[in-house]
Amino acid sequence: MDTNGHEFGKGGVSATARMRGLLVAFWIVVLAGITALRGDELATLQLGHPRLLVKPGGFAQLVELAKHDPVRSRLHARVVACAELLPADAPIEYLLVGPRMLDQSRKALGHITTAALAYRLTGDDRFRRHARDVMLRAAEFPDWNPSHFLDVAEMATALALGYDWLHDTLTETERSAIEQALRQKSLAYVSPAYGRRDKERISFPFVAGNEKNNWNQVCNGGFLLSALALADREPVLARAVLNGLRDTLPDAMAAYEPDGAYPEGPVYWSYGTRYNVLILAALESALGHDLGLGRRPGFARTALFRLHVQSPTGLSFNFADGRAHLGADPALTWLAAQANLPVAMALSRRLLLDLLDQPPDLKERFLAMHALWFPEDPGAGTARPTRDVAFDGPSRLALFRSAWDDPAALWTGLKAGSNRVNHGHLDAGSFMLDADGVRWAVDLGPDGYNLPGYWDGATVDSPRWAYYRLNNRSHNTLTPGTRRQSPDADVPWEAFASTEAAAYAIANLHSAYPADAARFRRGVAMLDRSRVLVQDEVTGLRAGTPLTWQMLTPATVAIEGSRVVLSLEGRTLRLEALSPAQATWTVRAATPPTAVEQQNEGIHVLSLTVPAEAAVKDVRIAVVLTPVGQKWPVLPVPVVRPLDAWAKDFR
Repeated sequence: MDTNGHEFGKGGVSATARMRGLLVAFWIVVLAGITALRGDELATLQLGHPRLLVKPGGFAQLVELAKHDPVRSRLHARVVACAELLPADAPIEYLLVGPRMLDQSRKALGHITTAALAYRLTGDDRFRRHARDVMLRAAEFPDWNPSHFLDVAEMATALALGYDWLHDTLTETERSAIEQALRQKSLAYVSPAYGRRDKERISFPFVAGNEKNNWNQVCNGGFLLSALALADREPVLARAVLNGLRDTLPDAMAAYEPDGAYPEGPVYWSYGTRYNVLILAALESALGHDLGLGRRPGFARTALFRLHVQSPTGLSFNFADGRAHLGADPALTWLAAQANLPVAMALSRRLLLDLLDQPPDLKERFLAMHALWFPEDPGAGTARPTRDVAFDGPSRLALFRSAWDDPAALWTGLKAGSNRVNHGHLDAGSFMLDADGVRWAVDLGPDGYNLPGYWDGATVDSPRWAYYRLNNRSHNTLTPGTRRQSPDADVPWEAFASTEAAAYAIANLHSAYPADAARFRRGVAMLDRSRVLVQDEVTGLRAGTPLTWQMLTPATVAIEGSRVVLSLEGRTLRLEALSPAQATWTVRAATPPTAVEQQNEGIHVLSLTVPAEAAVKDVRIAVVLTPVGQKWPVLPVPVVRPLDAWAKDFR
C-alpha cells in the first residue's frame, strides 16, 4: 500500500475500488481551486467525439483521401488486413510476466486502435465489436497493475482512444463501464503521481529518475488521454491532469536538449517520443493548442537524430537496451511535418512503404497512427542533410556516412556521454560499422529484463554490470586489463570535424577508467569516405596493465598476421593493426559467463591485445577497417598521426 492507501497489486478488489472512488472525489475537491490560478485550460475543449488525435469528420476524410492516393489505400488495406486477423473473442487476460502486465496492455492498444480504425474505414461491425469487447474485458480487470505503472498508462491509452473513436457506437452501459475503468484504474492515481507523495516507489511515475525518461512520457500520455476522453464528464480531474502535465512533461523533454539526441537510445526514442507526440497531438486536437509544451529546440530537432542514427542497412546505432532494427514510426512523420523537414518525411515514407511490403502483423500496436499522421511524398530533389553529425547531451553520439541514398554506403559512429542514462550500458567509446549492406561491428543489445539484479546498477560491482551484454566486455571499445567501466563515467567530446573527404570525432574516455591511466582518448575517423580508422591513445598507463581493443561481429574471421579478413554475405571487410607492433589478434565466441544470459550464438569477439609487458606508459593503438570490393578504391595504408594532429590533417 502507498501513503494514500492504494493497493499496488492484486487482492482486496472491492475495498480498493471504494478507496479509489473516495480518492477521486477528494482529489476533485482539493484541486477545484487550482484552475482559478492558471485559467481554464478546458475553455477551448472540442465538444463531442472524436477529439483524440482526430476531430469529428476526420475518419470520413481519411476514406476520401485514400481514393486519390494509392499509398494511403495500401495502408488502409493493411489496417483492415490486420483487423481480419483479430480473434473472435477478446484476447487479453490479467496476466503478469515477472512484475509486468505490459504485454497485455500493449496487445489491448494494438487490437483496440486497429479494430476501431478498420471499423471507421469499412463500416464492418465485426471490427467495432472486437474493439468494444477488448475494452470491456480490460474494464473488468481488478486493476491494470499500478506497481509497474507503464502497464496502467498503455492500457489507459488503449481504452481512452477506443472510447473516443467509437463513442457514438457504444451503449450507455458500455460507455459507463469504460468511463468507470478509466476513473478507477488510471485517473485515481493522479494525486500520488503529480503530488510526488510516493517517491520511495521506484516504479511509480515522476519519482527521482523516472521523471526524466520514457516513464514520464508514457505515464503522462496515459493520464492525459484518459482525462481528455472524459473531460466533459470529469472537468476538474482533466484540469488537474493538464496542470500536472505542464509541470512534469518538461522534465522529460529536456532530455532532448540541446540538439535532439535521446539518452536512452534509438529504440527507447521510439517509445518515449511516440507517447510525447501522442500528448502534443491530443492536446492540439482536443484543445487547439499544446500548452506551449512543444516549443523546445531539442525536441524540434529530434527527427534529425532519428534520421542519422539509422544506417544505410536500415539498422540503428542501438546503444543502451535496444535492438538494432528500426521500422516505420508514425512519430517520425508527425515530427517531420511539425519541423518542416522533407528529408525526415522522405525517410518516414520509405519506411512505411517497406512496412506495407511485409505480411500483416498484429504486433504493430501503433499501426492506426500511420493513417492519422500519413507521410506525404515530399517530392523529388529533397535536399540531403550533412553526412556527418555529432550530437551532444547526456548520450553523445557521432555518426558518419559516405553517402545518402546508397544502401551499400560506409557508415560508422562513436558513442560517448554518460553511462548513467536510463537503460544505459558500460559502452563509452563503442563504435559500430556498416558497409556493403552488411552490419560488421554489432551491439548485442539488452538481455532479459527479469534477470536477477538487472536494474541494480548503483556501483561498478552491482549485479547489472556483471551481465555480459551490459558491460564493456561485450562492446566495441578499449578495456585496460579486466576493468569494468565506471557507471559514473561521463565522456565528453574533445573534437569533431567534417569535410568533403573525411570526418572524425575524438572522445576523452578518462572518466570510464579513472584509476588506470592519466588519459584515455579514442578517435574514430572516416577517411576518403571509403574506410574507417579507430585510434586510441593512452597516456600514463598504470604499470603492468594490458590493453584490449575489441569488436563484436557476426562475420567469419580469418587472422593473417597483423591483418584480419572478415567475410559475411559474400562481402569482405579487412582490418589492419597499424600500431603498436607488439599487438596480436585473437578471436573467440561471445559467450557470457552464465547460462541464464543470452548466449549470443554466431557472434565472435575479435580482439587486439597489447600484453602487459608491451604496454608501456604511453600507448597508441590504431586499426584501419576497409571494405573490399569493386565499389571501393584501393588506397595506401594511412599514416598514423597523433590525435592532436587530426585537426590539421583532416582540413
